Amino acid sequence: MLKYLFFLSTVAILPLCARGAGGGPTEQHAKAEGMQTPWFTGPLLCPSSHTVTKGHMNIEPYFYGIKNYGLYDHNWHPRSASHIDIFNPLVFIQAGISKKMGGKVLVQGFYTKNGDEHAWRFGDLPVGFDYQILMDAPGKSHPAIKFSFYEILPTGKYQKLNPHKKGTDASGSGSFISVPGIVFGRLFHFSGIHFLATRLAFSYAIPAPVHVKGLNTYGGTTHTRGKVHPGNLFTGTLGLEYSLTQNWVLACDVQTTYRNKTRFSGHTGGAPVSPPSGSQWSVAPAIEYNWNANWGVIGGVWWDVAGRNTPQFVSGVIAINYSK
Repeated sequence: MLKYLFFLSTVAILPLCARGAGGGPTEQHAKAEGMQTPWFTGPLLCPSSHTVTKGHMNIEPYFYGIKNYGLYDHNWHPRSASHIDIFNPLVFIQAGISKKMGGKVLVQGFYTKNGDEHAWRFGDLPVGFDYQILMDAPGKSHPAIKFSFYEILPTGKYQKLNPHKKGTDASGSGSFISVPGIVFGRLFHFSGIHFLATRLAFSYAIPAPVHVKGLNTYGGTTHTRGKVHPGNLFTGTLGLEYSLTQNWVLACDVQTTYRNKTRFSGHTGGAPVSPPSGSQWSVAPAIEYNWNANWGVIGGVWWDVAGRNTPQFVSGVIAINYSK
């Protein structure tokens, strides 16, 4: 149960890969070279390397259906465990502030089911901004480079959990988490409407210490009292999109994460409150359909390939993208 509870605290970070629109710069490339305009919404996980600029906005609702069906031990070996189902709807909103800067917010909720126990809870609230360091351009070899920053506000439930709810009432980390990141992007043209859009993103989540009482996201019992120092989380994501036609696009993400060990000081209450360090590799193939440069939908499956002290999971993901 301990590892499952801690997984819920990192679920709030994973959707920070919310993509954002990918249409503007690709249109500039195509028009400059007299080609048909490619339409992309972005892959499932990797964020865009382009900032939403002043006068523009992007709205994208996501729906994650996650099943945790096992656990990886310290030696990367999968072990059986009880199944936990998580439904994570969220809305990702971006709005331009200036020519190079845009703001963003992500609102999310969790429905968690473990056996005969279930609960709906509001999740943590990430807010942040993007800054365009370098813009790619037709005829230039350099990539687009964007700096990204989130501050995750601890609005989800993380402590004084009901021991009879089997962890289903946990939906947040309880920590203010600072998440700086950087994203690189490059568009390649093969022939006709066939383009390959590439993205590479790195982020590093730095949680602040958390005072906990009772059973909490990190473990413990109803008698736990103390301070948790959550481990930092590194995430690297490669995102690819290949346009079959102007409307249909194949996409795939490869992601790796590494989480430092969590430390605890205080009274544990008789159960551990310090999840060990963990690593995971996962993939997320998907298919997109874009009605035009402003509207698109993407759906796919995201699952783990290997892990250490992390859950085995599979997730169906669908998102609808609107940009203007």
